[in-house]
Amino acid sequence: MSEIGEVDYAGIKAQRADLDEYVRRLGEASPANRPELFPSRAHELAYWINAYNAFVTQGVAGNYPTRSVRDLGVLYGFFRRKDYTAGGVQMSLQYLENEILRKKYHEPRIHFAIVCASLSCPLLSRDAYTAENLEAQLDRQARAFIGQRRNLTINGREITLSEIFKWYKEDFGPDLLLYLRRYAAEADRRALEALQQPRIKYYDYDWSINDPGSRSRAKSPLEREIARPRT
Repeated sequence: MSEIGEVDYAGIKAQRADLDEYVRRLGEASPANRPELFPSRAHELAYWINAYNAFVTQGVAGNYPTRSVRDLGVLYGFFRRKDYTAGGVQMSLQYLENEILRKKYHEPRIHFAIVCASLSCPLLSRDAYTAENLEAQLDRQARAFIGQRRNLTINGREITLSEIFKWYKEDFGPDLLLYLRRYAAEADRRALEALQQPRIKYYDYDWSINDPGSRSRAKSPLEREIARPRT
């Protein structure tokens, strides 16, 4: 994957042996059936985040080309099908996210780490998550996501956010603005501190596949600006 979160699914599809082997190993051992291999919460959480991202990547690569994961089954069927195995248990992406990651670990930063192969998702990390570096990795992902204008824009008393903050509002605690301030860039943090009773809106989520060139083709200029060369 590139530094702007684009994934070469065609290349992975053509040479998928390494990914398939990694997914096979995920299928053999998980924190559920081999707890001795995962001695801490960080080991467990890193496993499940990596599993989610690997499963999505494999699922999309196997069906590529596609315009969107929403085209890979009606009613979000891509997320509902039990196509994946973790520790000997078949499960869906929806189950992994909601019943394992969210329900068991109560870690809102997972929403900036797991990636559903869509433009409005967080940028897929180029490094696997590890227990030793998990806190720093999750903090980095949170700051990167909240620091992008496509996910947080402040205009007067109006705040426009990624729809992730609407769909999973309860995960971010009783005070969403306080959570945003924790990871926002300095200028945004000061602006958020000064706001009282702001109006909150949400950007439409772009489910277009995050393949090479997708950022520059995006409908939203805030998505396209991520693809511009840094000066």
